[in-house]
Amino acid sequence: MTPPPSTRRSLILVLRWSSPFVLGGLLLASGWKLGRQQEQPPPDPAAQQPAPVSVSEPAPEPPPSAPDPAQVLEGSLFADGLPLASTELPEGLANATAQACNACHSAVHASWESSAHPLGWQGQRFLQAVADAGQATQCQACHLPLAVQHSSLTREYTGDEASSPQLEANPAWDPSLQREGVTCAACHLREGRIAGPRGSREAPHPTVASPELRSAALCAACHQLSWEGAQLAWYDTYGEWHASPYEQAGLRCQDCHMPQVAGAITTGRFTGHASHALALDTARALSVLLELPSGSITRGTAFEFQLRLQNTGAGHAVPTGPPGKVYTLSAAVVDAAGAELHEPLTVELARKLTSEEPFSLLEDTRIPARGELLFSHQATISQKKAAGPALLRVRISAPHEDGPRLERSFPVVIL
Repeated sequence: MTPPPSTRRSLILVLRWSSPFVLGGLLLASGWKLGRQQEQPPPDPAAQQPAPVSVSEPAPEPPPSAPDPAQVLEGSLFADGLPLASTELPEGLANATAQACNACHSAVHASWESSAHPLGWQGQRFLQAVADAGQATQCQACHLPLAVQHSSLTREYTGDEASSPQLEANPAWDPSLQREGVTCAACHLREGRIAGPRGSREAPHPTVASPELRSAALCAACHQLSWEGAQLAWYDTYGEWHASPYEQAGLRCQDCHMPQVAGAITTGRFTGHASHALALDTARALSVLLELPSGSITRGTAFEFQLRLQNTGAGHAVPTGPPGKVYTLSAAVVDAAGAELHEPLTVELARKLTSEEPFSLLEDTRIPARGELLFSHQATISQKKAAGPALLRVRISAPHEDGPRLERSFPVVIL
């Protein structure tokens, strides 16, 4: 992207604060297995996050390496790959839908229902991508993780083309479960029992304690993706976390995205539970620091400001996810009505790979875990604009979303 002539922009990728790591391998429904993760105990509440490193010369980055893919999911709840074949109903439950769970686990159900998990399979962009891939089961497995959620299943592929699946009707298809997307049963129903962080003798159905639910490997099943021949992971969220000081400090995905909240986990037991809202809060993840020579700006005279974006709260890059996922940073002085008074600073935060194997890196302008980016912008406010109080407004937005993901405003005076 070429900035406008009025823009002088510099971008400095400062530090990852740990050796880079890229997890390779294929996490699809073909039974592909990742490896055993040692159970991480909950972090000590007194433990401190790693202290920021001073901003100086960027550390040279060695080429990424991909460990043996068989070492991430083995021993996890998704060791057999996706979609999950078995949905044996536990004795005492009328059905396997989230509706049945809601009877006793209403607080958990309410937070899950507000998350992206039940709706992830319904997005128009996702549905179009699946259609382009010939409705292949593997391309839907993370969004519909149970085999019974698929009206048809892939029998085989024509040659090596993943977009040419041979489908057959699924006699076990359950449209009630399909509508729930990543539903309760995906993580909690195993071999006719309900898996939870702790077992219970008082539940009206068989239960089993599952420490795997506390492991980051649980999230890797869908938030890490690569395949043979790829130089870099397509989805590398787990790999970014694994390379960060967060993993070294024992801070797992669940600690940020599923924090403990008040409220009974069932109708009669315990006083807290893990939130299932899976908050994705860019404003919490980033610090926006402004450097401006003066609090006043003279019309007709060029001025310059610098923005320093620090990833102080996410254990992965911002944004994370597949290539092509873009956040747009914009910054400009605006008047009382929110109208921009000059050509804004506009930058795309994204990771771009080549479209063909080995899918090597073209550009990465995201903010890595515990890293930062520095942007400079020079502009001039026309003398025709009115003098008076104004704001230097910083926004980070995502396409196809209403409203910015982050907004910060700094007061300035136009002279």
